[in-house]
Parts: sequence; C-alpha cells; structure tokens
Amino acid sequence: MNPTVRLVCLPYAGGSADVYRPWASALPEGGELIAPELPGHGRRLPERPLDRAEDVVADLLPRLGDPSAPLVVFGHSMGGLLAYGLCVALDRLGTPPQVLVVSAMGPPDLLDSAASRALAEDPEALVDHVAGLGSTPSPVLADPGMRALVLRPLQADFRLLARARRTEVREVPVPLYALAGGQDPVHPPHEVVGWQRHARLWGGLRVLPGDHFFPWQSDSVPRFLGELVRSVAAGRTPVTTPAHDMYETS
Repeated sequence: MNPTVRLVCLPYAGGSADVYRPWASALPEGGELIAPELPGHGRRLPERPLDRAEDVVADLLPRLGDPSAPLVVFGHSMGGLLAYGLCVALDRLGTPPQVLVVSAMGPPDLLDSAASRALAEDPEALVDHVAGLGSTPSPVLADPGMRALVLRPLQADFRLLARARRTEVREVPVPLYALAGGQDPVHPPHEVVGWQRHARLWGGLRVLPGDHFFPWQSDSVPRFLGELVRSVAAGRTPVTTPAHDMYETS
C-alpha cells in the first residue's frame, strides 16, 4: 500500500494555519492535510515570531511527520516563499517533495524589498495595507489591543519578506506549479510566472478569478490540490491540464 500523501499548506503573512483546515475535505482517500502553525501566529501566538525564512523552515522540518512519506507542498503569498525554501531544504536532505505549488507570490529575485521593509517599520501603513487587502476583519484592526496582537507577527513577516530578495534562487528540482489571481494587485500573474525561470519541471501558471486571496473565493484551489494529491497517491505524474475554471499562460 502506498504511504499517505501529505498536503503541506503554509500561510500568508500574518495568517494562521487554521485558514486551511476546511481544505481537508477536498482531499481524496489516502490524503492528509498538514497545516503547520508558524511561531508567533495563531495557536502559537505567545511565541516569538521569526523574521528569517531559513529559521521558519528549520521550525517546519521536524513537524512534517514521516520524511519518507510523499509530500505535496503548497504556500500562499509569503507562504509561497516558505514553501519554496522548504522544498530546497528537503531536497538537500535527500527527501524532496513530489510537487511544489506556489500561489500569489513571485520568486525572491522579483520582490520589492524596500516596500516590504517600509511597511514593517511603519505600523500605521502596514495596518492600512492589510485593511485594503481585506484579510483581517475591520473590528480587529480598530481595537487597539487586538491590533497590537495582529501587528507583532505581521511586522516579523514583512521583515522576512524584506530579507527574502537576498536569497539565492536555486532551481526547483520537482514539478512546480504557480497560481495567481487575475485581479491580484499585490503579486499579479506577470510576476508569479517568474517561477518558470527557476523550474526544472514547469507545470505552468494557472490564473483564477479573484484578488490576492483568490484561493478562498472559490473551491478551485483546494480541488486542484486534491487532484495533485490523488495523482501522487496513484503513482502518476501530476496533472498538467488546468481545470475548467482555470486558464494557463506561458
């Protein structure tokens, strides 16, 4: 019997792993969702948030379970950078994942480090930025106590993003798929497709309707990931044909 295929989902800046819990229902039999909470986020809020990608990856590695079990690794926005870093780290250990999926994030060499650093150093501007994206409820940002709790991990995450451009971008040794929101003002499709330059096995860019948080605006992304898990569990090469409500650009 094939070992359980684990889908590892990594969150966006300031986000909690809980946003991925409902996606477990999209997985086929033999699929398991792993949504690790990052230090200083969600259920690990009392911990100090980490502001270096390599430190976050080091925290993630021992929480993935059996290293011999097949993995599909997904990350959205900042989580996409962490997913890439995790893929590289696993490959160095001799246990690369079967598939990497990066959503709403371009490769490190295309990041605007100055903009991320400026937001990390200006709490009011950072709150305005987050409010504009709609990822955090307005009442939370309006309450001083709650806002302070939200800002602590957010500022660490944006410091992480500001440092990410210094990262040497290694070739991704496993099938790499990129997802983008057609109306995403933060990381638009023309930026996300930049991963193609770093892919040994390019699965293509899939552009979906929606803004920066398009994975939660329909069930297209969890369904797509479920199909990847099903393919890996069956020992097949992951699908490369976009679903009916996705389109591929090159």
